[in-house]
Amino acid sequence: MKNQQQNEEQKKTGKGRLVVGLGIIVFIAFFIAILGSWGGSKGEKTQPIDRKTISIAFAEEIIKGILKAPSTAKFVDVEAYELSNEKDVWAVNGYVDSQNSFGAMMQSQWEVQLDYRDGKGGTVKSILFDGKKMQ
Repeated sequence: MKNQQQNEEQKKTGKGRLVVGLGIIVFIAFFIAILGSWGGSKGEKTQPIDRKTISIAFAEEIIKGILKAPSTAKFVDVEAYELSNEKDVWAVNGYVDSQNSFGAMMQSQWEVQLDYRDGKGGTVKSILFDGKKMQ
């Protein structure tokens, strides 16, 4: 009787271990699948969206550095796109409403070109602000 109870307990414990083991394997496979789709491939759908978002944020920070009152900046109609004639070079442009040195709100048109060909996170290729080349 005692041996039979021990055998039943071992079967239950073995089944529990099997379920836990399978759960761990499924979790690891899911984790690997997420990592593979996140940045490991050159998928056309994931990389440009990330690059677009990063480019917009990067360009807006550059433009804030030019403004007299960066805390008042409100960015309008901002677009980012990869230049067709230069792979990994992105242009970001739009308008910014901000205060000038007299406190009046002004709207300025801008464009920033970012070069990602170095593979390090992008460098500023050019800046146009209100029709003037800044860099």
